[in-house]
This record gives sequence, C-alpha cells and structure tokens, in this order.
Amino acid sequence: MFSTFYHATTRKLVTAFGTLFNNIYIERTDEGVTKKIKVPLIYSPKEKFIHRLNLDIDKTMIQTVLPRMGFSIAGISYDAERKKNSLNKRWKQEIGTNDEVTFQYRYEDVPYNIDFELYIYTRNIDDGLQIVEQILPFFVPDFTITIKPKVLDNSLEKVDIPIILNQVIPNEVYNESFSEDTRVLNWDLQFTAKTNFYGPVRNSSSIIKDVKVNFFDFDEV
Repeated sequence: MFSTFYHATTRKLVTAFGTLFNNIYIERTDEGVTKKIKVPLIYSPKEKFIHRLNLDIDKTMIQTVLPRMGFSIAGISYDAERKKNSLNKRWKQEIGTNDEVTFQYRYEDVPYNIDFELYIYTRNIDDGLQIVEQILPFFVPDFTITIKPKVLDNSLEKVDIPIILNQVIPNEVYNESFSEDTRVLNWDLQFTAKTNFYGPVRNSSSIIKDVKVNFFDFDEV
C-alpha cells in the first residue's frame, strides 16, 4: 500500500505563503526626515521566535530590534467539503526512444487545510498599524496564489490555493513593569490555506494496440 514518494507540497506552500509578506516596509519621520525600514520575516515557531526576541531586546536596543515578523504552521486538518472521487486519475503521456508511448498517472488529490499564524511585534502602535494595513486590503477574506505542484513533472500543471484570513488579534506584552519602555505590541494574524496533497505517481500497463474478437451467431448453431 505505502511507497516512498515526496512532492514537497507543504514546502512549496510555506515558501509561497512567506513570499506574500517578505516585502513589507514601514516609514518613520524624525525631524522632517522620513526613513523607510524593511520589516524582517522569518519562519519560526512562535515560542522560539519570542524567546529569541527576548534575548535581543533590552531598553536600549528595543527601537532597533523591532519591528519583526515571523510565521509558522499552526495545524493541518482534512477538508471533507472539497473531497472528490478517489478513483479519478490524472494522466501524463511520454514519448520515449523508438517513438514508444508510455503513460504515468496519479489518483485524485486529497484536500487538506493548513493553518498558518503570522505574528508581528512592534515597539509602537503606528508601526503595527502600518504593517497590518498593508496586509488586510488584499484579503476579502481570501487571497489566491498559484503553485505548480509538478507531481507529474508537467510544468503546465497549476493549482490555485485560496488563503483565508480568519482573525486578527492585537495584544500588548510588558516586560518587568507596565511602562512604555517595556511595552511590546503584538499582532497575531491567523490564516487557512486550502491546499491538496498528492499520492504516488504510477506507470500504466502496456498499451493495447491489437484486439481480436470472435463473433458467433447462436441462432445458427
């Protein structure tokens, strides 16, 4: 039943999801001079991200360390509403040496929802609002990306994956005391990507080129 195969489906989706948020900038104006700052983005579990942030942040460096963004997979669940007939097949034709025609196929893909969490940490309210405002207008409530799964090694094979923004949760984190100097603002954005997973690719049996059929008239026997 089980065989070794790997289509890098989750890896491709994680890369595509991160690409949506890896070009976000904020602007700060100081004494009439506007400075444009790119917000760093990393893939990391939230606990590890916060731990690393706490190591870097102190009262003298907090302004230079923040803002920061991170994201990670929060969960994977089966989506029965998008399930298709499991016996459906997708085919690929290959022409080899001596014009020999062979076929490869795979069974219908299986729908799953992958939950992502994007977390934003900023020093002040305006930085956080700038980042969130650059994200929200594109999700109504979903944004569709296109990925080439290349399961059958076919560059023309494409799949559209809707990414739904489920919730935006603002929060304030204080270190040591409830003062402005120790406050870190946090925004948690929760997403769901409606993707598919693909089974192994199989080779079809030999093509039937000749068929012999014998007909009998049973009324004359």
